[in-house]
Amino acid sequence: MKHKDLQDLIGGVLLTAVGLFFALYSQRYGFGTSARMGPGYFPTVLGWVLAVLGVLVALPALFRKGPPVKVQLGNFLFVMAALLLFAFTLRSLGLVAATFIASFVASLADRDITWMGRVLVSAGVTTLTVLVFSVGLSMVLPLWWWNT
Repeated sequence: MKHKDLQDLIGGVLLTAVGLFFALYSQRYGFGTSARMGPGYFPTVLGWVLAVLGVLVALPALFRKGPPVKVQLGNFLFVMAALLLFAFTLRSLGLVAATFIASFVASLADRDITWMGRVLVSAGVTTLTVLVFSVGLSMVLPLWWWNT
């Protein structure tokens, strides 16, 4: 049985839909010119670029074979749990603990990583998060639970 490349087809269609949504929704803001950009300039241009890229991904997928789609519900649930944990623990535990816990839970989706690897990856993600958001962007976020 011949399978279409559904992964690229679905991805391209979704990318096109998101791009069209932002390109059309941002029409309510002033566009401006290239020399003097208005608030709608960037989302409109980016939306159309995303829509074109989506079409460029989806069209070739119609004409080639691909593997059958395998839905991996477990991976999805681990990533969603990590996002929800981060959202619900950021204020109470602080950025460091919330990021570490969320990245550790998300790493459970990959069964090939050892426990020490999970800890090292979580520590690295936490370090980068603190450096980017607290140090680099100077965002006011509690780093630890005693700072909340």
